[in-house]
Amino acid sequence: MSTQRVAGFLLVSAAALAGCGSDTPPASPPSVSSPAPVSSPSPSPSPSSSSVAPPPSSSGVAHPDGPLVAAQGTDLKSCRDGDCEVILKPKDKIAFEARLRVTYIAVDSVSDDGVTLSAALPSGARASFSGSAGRTNGISYTVSAVKEGKAVVRFTPEA
Repeated sequence: MSTQRVAGFLLVSAAALAGCGSDTPPASPPSVSSPAPVSSPSPSPSPSSSSVAPPPSSSGVAHPDGPLVAAQGTDLKSCRDGDCEVILKPKDKIAFEARLRVTYIAVDSVSDDGVTLSAALPSGARASFSGSAGRTNGISYTVSAVKEGKAVVRFTPEA
């Protein structure tokens, strides 16, 4: 290749690289670092204090500011099949189907950390248990919230 051709090529290449007299610098290559987080155009409103539940106690039981809410409310008859979520208070009594091997469960007391329950079994035996979760024969229970001497309790039949 001749020297004139090489020189001509270099001049054309230099002019192209210089941006033909443009004052804007060439674009930089894309960055390999992670992209910056995308923020929403407007901040979301903060929830009102009545809709925010306080953190649960060490036992995992919440102590809500608002009213207690349960799927079946205070309808204790909805628990007959062993699958329900109800609001309980002391002296409440729930009867269960015979297949669950628990005749009934009575609420003895409600505390900040759970409930104390008494179970009557078909054999005539009695069982007492307390806390935020437990089981007897064919029934399990979990306390999710407590307020003013009442508790939201979820009963689940065991297979």
